[in-house]
Amino acid sequence: MAPRVAILAPVPVPYREPLFSSLAGRGRVDPHVIYLSASQPGWDQPVGWFPISHDYPSELLPAWQRSRGGRSPVTLPFRAGRSLSAARPDCVVSWEYGPATMRALLWARRRRVPLLVFSELTPWSDGALSPLQRRVHRLLAPRASGFIVASSQGVERLRALGVEPSRVEVALQSADVSGLEARDREHAGRVRILALGRLVPDKDLDILIDAFAQAGFADGEAELEIRGAGPLEAELREQAQRLGVPARFPGPVAPGELGNVYGGADALALVSSYEPFGVTLREGAAAGLPLIASRRAGAVGDIAVEGENALVIEPGDRGQIAAALRRVVREPELRERLAAGSRAITERHPPEADVEAWERAVLRAVAELQH
Repeated sequence: MAPRVAILAPVPVPYREPLFSSLAGRGRVDPHVIYLSASQPGWDQPVGWFPISHDYPSELLPAWQRSRGGRSPVTLPFRAGRSLSAARPDCVVSWEYGPATMRALLWARRRRVPLLVFSELTPWSDGALSPLQRRVHRLLAPRASGFIVASSQGVERLRALGVEPSRVEVALQSADVSGLEARDREHAGRVRILALGRLVPDKDLDILIDAFAQAGFADGEAELEIRGAGPLEAELREQAQRLGVPARFPGPVAPGELGNVYGGADALALVSSYEPFGVTLREGAAAGLPLIASRRAGAVGDIAVEGENALVIEPGDRGQIAAALRRVVREPELRERLAAGSRAITERHPPEADVEAWERAVLRAVAELQH
């Protein structure tokens, strides 16, 4: 019989649906997803973006949330222990190191059930954490039965916390890439640079607009398409107009529209100063796009590889970003080579490999406890 695994996930988001559906469909583990909240009102996403029905067992908990200026809110769920007891899991997976994980750890230790921690954090993330948060992470790390991380950079962070790499499985941050096959692109008109994400300070979209202006493109040579919603939209629109940057702001993208949005772009730019992974990089690679990627994105090294499919830039360096934009716009051979690299990297990292990593982590934790 497949071991039962209770997954305490923050909130239903479209890019995790394929992962949880595959876990349920393959039958090697029996997942029950316990969402800490139905949505995150402070996360700058429309309510309709959060799926309300799933093809795997799931439930929603009531919760209190505290917004954090463009980042994921702090969530305090209610009745998590009651839901875990009702699920009767052989293993628990909880997200990061917050209140839900602390509650799950207490529950699991009392019942001798292994607890795995899923983490997107990288060594770059530590600069955004308080001393207390870093201390909590160090105290919790040896008490977890194992870890699942969203990138290879996550392994390095855990190594610095004293975690043996043998206790860590890498399952790249999931994404729904089913409709993002690479397309042939015509370049008769403007080269379109796509930036997709929440319009919040961490994304450094103001710096991207500055760098685009600094790049010195001729009229009709290139344009920016900035997709997303957030508190900075009016400010970014005014900045682009003031600098004469041809920028479009069509709003957020519904999951079903991703294929057309990526298919209409010639390259993808993610220049964030804080980016634990960067799902858009995985989506852009699956769509066969050249990538301009912030060094601080967790996807760098796995999905965005310098020289193969990406130009990796230092966030905040307008000159470096402008130079990367000029190369992508003015060197069609480079665009073609990086696009081919994105297709090759996507083939090297199929979604099934991430599902298998989850399965290995759960099966190993259950087997170790039984012995």
